[in-house]
Amino acid sequence: MKQIPSNQENSNAQVVAIKNPMDKIYRLAISALMLLFLSLSLLSCNDKKKEVGKSTSQEIIEASKMTDEAVASTQNYDIVPTEKVCMVNDRFMGVSQIPIDVNGTIYYGCCENCVEKLQKNIDDVRFGSNPLTETKVDKASAIIVQDKRSGNVFYFASKEDAQVFINKNKA
Repeated sequence: MKQIPSNQENSNAQVVAIKNPMDKIYRLAISALMLLFLSLSLLSCNDKKKEVGKSTSQEIIEASKMTDEAVASTQNYDIVPTEKVCMVNDRFMGVSQIPIDVNGTIYYGCCENCVEKLQKNIDDVRFGSNPLTETKVDKASAIIVQDKRSGNVFYFASKEDAQVFINKNKA
């Protein structure tokens, strides 16, 4: 605090508090960061079919997989649990997704927009295409194979078809 002498006869000292300008800058920076995180969380799900980018965790997982390239290439494809796949984005998410009941059949999606798309079957989203036979497959009853390099999934009507696909894609 700084004392400033007064011009009055009784010479009372006035006390003036000077705030640290760094405090204001710090508060502004924290507010900006909070706004950025809030914006990112609100934009994470939108109405359009997502082109899902690599998250930091996906990049870390992929980097660790690159170190294991000496392992047989059959490990690039795996049959994955249905409940860990977003059936709208056709991506393996690694964690259980939102179960969506459609006339007694359970589908899975990653957000509220996926719920609506699956319930209304927008763009025929409840069905995938078997890459071996190009036949239509109901995603709820499909055997799902993940491409570990990209996170994309493929739908098969039987475990045999899935295994043929995995074996066919060995290097």
